[in-house]
Amino acid sequence: MTMLSDPSAKCLDGTQAGYYAQFASNPADVNKWVIYLNGGGECDSKDACVSQTTNSLGSSKYFYPTYDASSWFLGSDYCTNNPDFCGWNHAFDPYCTQDLHAGQRTEANDDTWGLYFSGHHVLKATLDALDKSTNSLKDATDIILQGVSAGGIGVWMNLDYLAHRYPKARVTGVTIAGHYFYATYYNGTDHTNPGGMADFRESAFPTTYTLYDAFVDQTCKKAYELKGESAGACMLSNNSFPFIESDSFVVQAQTDQVVLTGHDCWPENHMYVPEEQTFMNEWHNNMTVALAPLMKSDNPRNGVFAAACYTHTGFSSTKPLIQGLSYSQAFHNFYFNTTSPEQFKLSDDCGLMCNPTCM
Repeated sequence: MTMLSDPSAKCLDGTQAGYYAQFASNPADVNKWVIYLNGGGECDSKDACVSQTTNSLGSSKYFYPTYDASSWFLGSDYCTNNPDFCGWNHAFDPYCTQDLHAGQRTEANDDTWGLYFSGHHVLKATLDALDKSTNSLKDATDIILQGVSAGGIGVWMNLDYLAHRYPKARVTGVTIAGHYFYATYYNGTDHTNPGGMADFRESAFPTTYTLYDAFVDQTCKKAYELKGESAGACMLSNNSFPFIESDSFVVQAQTDQVVLTGHDCWPENHMYVPEEQTFMNEWHNNMTVALAPLMKSDNPRNGVFAAACYTHTGFSSTKPLIQGLSYSQAFHNFYFNTTSPEQFKLSDDCGLMCNPTCM
């Protein structure tokens, strides 16, 4: 763990944020990086946000001195599961800001319940530190910005910022369970409530955008503001994707467990009741529509791995499989341009939760 000295890089409770890094030892990989934005939900109410200051998702007081990198997906150092990128430089943002890695708050006040939302500042400070590291990020030829869940959402808001900051590098975004559209609350029989998760309905985003003072894709922001609309829409990739200039690869469940149960108030314990099945089917169809722009065969700058599974981040190097390929094999085809798009634009078409290799 390396603590950040930049005073703007704070966790939710005001403690200094930090990052973990593992540097490449192979001379061939010293200029190649995987930067991993961790997940862990998000908050938009006083009670929910304050509750996160009692753990590592809101305070660096709970950070461990070291962290096992073997589970960092494409940032893993376990070469059996991650042969392409295990030897690269790896950096990990553990995520202690609860703002989808987007916040730009430098002061805590009554409007923020005395808390800091500084996720974008944490990322910037981490990049500043890595610029000065032995294998300087300034010399990077390849940078993969990978995010999972909340970190996946954060990738979209920060991806082109990273590409503009390092114009000599090939910058690619990878999101795992991070391609989102607006939530619609299920209000039928046995409906639940969102609990501590943020409100992802369209009406909520202008308020959340202001609460975080969120950094979003700048081209998307300008487009929405020119229309007289809140740039809070750019916090979700379903809205920002048309403006993203960088290459991107999306790993997504066609029925996302956490989004359905947490953001859409859908009752998992009654999932096979006809009313709930109808809602799940509609959600599945909406995800298909959301992924359609990335699935276009004439756009090789985007890849997709969309499995008909009921999971959130349950993807590994061995399963689920689509056409015999795992997400990491599909990404290999995409990143190294080894095949036609049919081998890295993969989406199950069998229906709901029908992939037999789901984890």
